[in-house]
Amino acid sequence: MGSPRFRKRYLVLGVGLLLAGLLTGVFWFRAPVLFVTDAPFNALYGLRRAGIKRLETTLRMMRQIKPVLIGENAGPDMVVFAVEEAHSAPYGVLFPYRYYEGAERYIAQFPQVPVFILGARNRDPQVPGGIFVGTDTRLDLYRAGLCAGIIAQHEGSKDGDPLTQGEILFFQHEGISAEYREAFSMGLREQGFTKEPKYLNIKQDYADTIQNISCVVMQGQGTFFLERNLEIPVILFSWIDPDLTSRAVKLVVDDSPWAVAGKTIAMIPGRQGADVPSDWMFPGKRIADKEVLGRLKKVLLRSIL
Repeated sequence: MGSPRFRKRYLVLGVGLLLAGLLTGVFWFRAPVLFVTDAPFNALYGLRRAGIKRLETTLRMMRQIKPVLIGENAGPDMVVFAVEEAHSAPYGVLFPYRYYEGAERYIAQFPQVPVFILGARNRDPQVPGGIFVGTDTRLDLYRAGLCAGIIAQHEGSKDGDPLTQGEILFFQHEGISAEYREAFSMGLREQGFTKEPKYLNIKQDYADTIQNISCVVMQGQGTFFLERNLEIPVILFSWIDPDLTSRAVKLVVDDSPWAVAGKTIAMIPGRQGADVPSDWMFPGKRIADKEVLGRLKKVLLRSIL
């Protein structure tokens, strides 16, 4: 009959195989969540990174996430056709904001299927609020202020004076509201940074008259600044694969559809969208100072407005 030790091993092995079978059944027999995407986004985000994010979300939500690849110039009807072909009765469908017209037509044809539109910082009045999932811009900018304040203090202390405060530049596509500027400034003040940040257009070449820059925040790819290959720490709001960014980029704020997919799937039972925080990443061990890295991770973990 075998020793108790061998019987125990067989029992553990049997239980493991049973659990593996149950998990496999959960993934393959539960209706999937469809995730609408396209080739340009995959190229920007990174295919390997998207695959990892898909696996992480699948395991966390205990449900298969099935990408639906759409032609970048596909019209709303073709979007609906592609989603319908992918699965006849999905658990839910997640559409990027740029395909909101296709999402609305899909809802009209399949009202029983929960649908959400992932819009990041977009706030288009044409998109119904109940199915819109955006990112919490106010919280994101508050956190950016906290992190920029920590980095600026660290950069200032390199000159021998821990109280030295250089300039903080904020590059933006369009002017941000007074409410959002206040959220960013609030984070700076809480870290003891008292200067006013300089707000510049993302396409603008920063003026050489602005000296002693301690930190830069960018909502998008600031070509003029990054091409100079300066060693000034950058906090970058972007969907781009962090491995493809400059070494100057110390933090990446990801408000892409993949970043909010898991949080959105959790909303499917109630069919009610909401604003959610973006993902924050530290690419490639680019912050050598462990104390600074620890402070940054601590404020991101605990910060809330």
